[in-house]
Amino acid sequence: MRLLVVLLAGLLSMSANAVNMNYVGSGVSTIKILHSYSEYGGGDVYFTLTEPETTACPNGYWLRKTDPGFEANLSMAIAAYHAKSSIEAYGLSDEIWSGSNGKYCRLYAISYR
Repeated sequence: MRLLVVLLAGLLSMSANAVNMNYVGSGVSTIKILHSYSEYGGGDVYFTLTEPETTACPNGYWLRKTDPGFEANLSMAIAAYHAKSSIEAYGLSDEIWSGSNGKYCRLYAISYR
C-alpha cells in the first residue's frame, strides 16, 4: 500500500510539472540576429526572428549554457542562421531573460520547417 501511495504521488507531481510548461511557438520565421555572450549568464545566447511572435516572446529567445540541450540547440540556430532556413522556436514565456529590457523567452525547442 505504501508503495502505491509513493507511485501515485510521483505520477501526480510529474503531471503537475508537465501542465506548468508555458511554452509558446513563434510561427515559421528565419533568424535575424544571433548574439552570444562570453561571460553574461555563464555564456548566454539569444536570437531574434525576422517575423517575431508579438505577444509572449516579441523580442526573441535565449539559451542558457548550462541547459542539457544547449549545444544541440545552438548548433541548429547557427546552421539555420547561416542557411537562412525557416525555423519555428518554442519558448517558455514565464522564463524571461534578465540580460535585456526586452522580452526574450527561454528556448524550449527549435525545429526546421
